Parts: sequence; C-alpha cells; structure tokens
Amino acid sequence: MREMEPQKRPKKAVAPRHIPQVVVPVPFDEVRDFVRQALKGTSLVDPIAQVATGWVLFEPHLRFTAIDATHSRIELDVVGRVRGAEALLFTRRVGEIDRFFVAIQDELDRRERWRPHPPTDGLSVESTD
Repeated sequence: MREMEPQKRPKKAVAPRHIPQVVVPVPFDEVRDFVRQALKGTSLVDPIAQVATGWVLFEPHLRFTAIDATHSRIELDVVGRVRGAEALLFTRRVGEIDRFFVAIQDELDRRERWRPHPPTDGLSVESTD
C-alpha cells in the first residue's frame, strides 16, 4: 500500500512549474510563421492592448520542438518582468495564456477550412422526399 499513499514534499520544496503546450500539425520549419500568422491582429501583439491587460509586465518565452516530420510542439512559458507580477496578476496571466492558445486553435481551424479536400467518390446523402 506504500504507493497508494500521497507523496509528501519537504516543507520548503517548490512544486514543478507547468508549462502550457500544444502539438500542432505544422512542420517544424514552418511553425514560427504559423505562430506569427496566428497572433497577427490579436491583442497579444497590440501595444495598447498589452498595457490594458497587463501583458507588458510579463515576458513570454516560446519554445518550438519537432515531434516528427509533420508535427511540432509549441510551449509558452510566461515569466513576470516585475517582481510579484505573477502573483498579483495571476488571472490576467492565465487569461492571456488562454488567449494565445485560442489564437493558435483559430489559425488551425482557418487553415483546415481553406485546405483543399479530396473529392468524394460520389457518395452523398440525398433526400428521398
């Protein structure tokens, strides 16, 4: 039953930092342009919106990792530039991280919508009315 007991950390141990990430079906060579296109026109790149949301108090670190020939991992680590910003503006920080990943998903959806689809083999659903 030892493995069923909760793991206790030493009193001053720090919990490991969770870095949000997403795997996208974009080749590693194109992932930077993909992110640039996804963030274009959003509040994450607008200087006035950055001040209004408190995003200027944080420093985002993007990391790209190749998974295979057609997929890449995007990791976003957001660190406070000002001492205490992460604690005081926690909900703003989480909101902006969510906004980043929503922009990534919107770009994936946009690309899927405009991607040419192979024609079907004449199989269609027709009404018999």
